[in-house]
Amino acid sequence: GIQKINSGVSADSVYQLMMQESNNFIAEQLLLVASNQVFGVQNTEKIIDFMKDIEFHDLPDELIWVDGSGLSRYNLFTPRSMVKIVDNIYQEFKMERILTLFPAGGQSGTLRNWYKGETPYVFAKTGTMSNKHCLTGFVKTNDGKTLIFSFMHNNYIGSSTPVKKEMQKILEFIRDNGTI
Repeated sequence: GIQKINSGVSADSVYQLMMQESNNFIAEQLLLVASNQVFGVQNTEKIIDFMKDIEFHDLPDELIWVDGSGLSRYNLFTPRSMVKIVDNIYQEFKMERILTLFPAGGQSGTLRNWYKGETPYVFAKTGTMSNKHCLTGFVKTNDGKTLIFSFMHNNYIGSSTPVKKEMQKILEFIRDNGTI
């Protein structure tokens, strides 16, 4: 993976900006940086094809991936594939590092107002567009397990608040019971 971004800026500081506040511009730029590092040219299509063949070859479902911004309605990833991607991250990196990058429920980033607990128990990335809300990440249970989840909601009318309230109930139940 990318360790340094131009002039010695650590990759994790850039990843935190992108993940914590859902900065889609940074995500798109990182895709171009990756392309430049791998191929010596900034080419979104080329790096996406490379990533699908090399990094994401073991996903359960085909990825329909056209850009890195996260804003495109043309990007189609299934919840099963998102869980597998997060599991790959979990297998490759130490949990301490992962927890500094993902927003923490009740504390940071896009989750600061949701999933509050005595200690953070949800560490996840949001994805929201009109009438669509997704949440993928980790839930830590009271009995010490770390579980991976992915919610994808679409075609609802109005605010995402009712969707988030129901997800919070489910995640609290999992936290308290260790399973569904």
